[in-house]
Amino acid sequence: MKYTIDKNIPLPLYYQLKQIIINLIDDGVYKEDETIPTEHELIDKYQLSRTTVRQALNELVTEGYLYKRKGVGTFVSSKKKINDQQEVINSTIYKLDKVINRNGFVCKTKFLNVGITEATPDIAKHLSINVGDLVWVMDRVRYAGIKVASFSRSYIDKKLLENFDKEAKEAAQHFYQYLDSKGLKVSIIRETLIPSLPDSEVRKILEVSSTNPIMLVQDIGYADDGTVIEYSISSLDVTFINMTATFKRG
Repeated sequence: MKYTIDKNIPLPLYYQLKQIIINLIDDGVYKEDETIPTEHELIDKYQLSRTTVRQALNELVTEGYLYKRKGVGTFVSSKKKINDQQEVINSTIYKLDKVINRNGFVCKTKFLNVGITEATPDIAKHLSINVGDLVWVMDRVRYAGIKVASFSRSYIDKKLLENFDKEAKEAAQHFYQYLDSKGLKVSIIRETLIPSLPDSEVRKILEVSSTNPIMLVQDIGYADDGTVIEYSISSLDVTFINMTATFKRG
């Protein structure tokens, strides 16, 4: 995927284009303060929609790799600006353990259960498998002190793991490290945050009311080649996700 788009893998097309442009910057093909190809040129070269190309470029601007001059074009940022912006992003990206700790609580993970179920249309879509395929499903919670702060449910294609039911309790503590040990390295995580209200199951686990707002966090973990390894949905009590960030303007 270094310089090419692969439409046969489940990795989002806009993300693939982002990685291509970043690779071209890192390799010195696109140089500091020089223009990159226009939207139309990128659309023609990679056979992508305008929406896909625009999303990739806008995110690269937000992340500090590119900057725009109205009526002139899109340019490659200086290495210093890229590094500065990446430090800001890395320091403010959502990490529940750190957020809980910053609020003065000790964060602990507790394994609840593991089982096998058939993939629903939603699960199949996110794992890029067929409806009805067997998947492992693991539930766990994170505590902030003595209070449950989040409830997570993770899905993995059963064909990827053997005997997960015997190892899930230990795996729940450091899930991605466990997957690494099984040769299932998650290199890319696509995370979506959705404000919501808790359903009856989540209300019971988090011990919150039906009107208590929560944050749904959907994570899809990909290998380097775009293979989907895991899909997780976490329900977070917003009491524990207050964040303050300081941003450096370009």
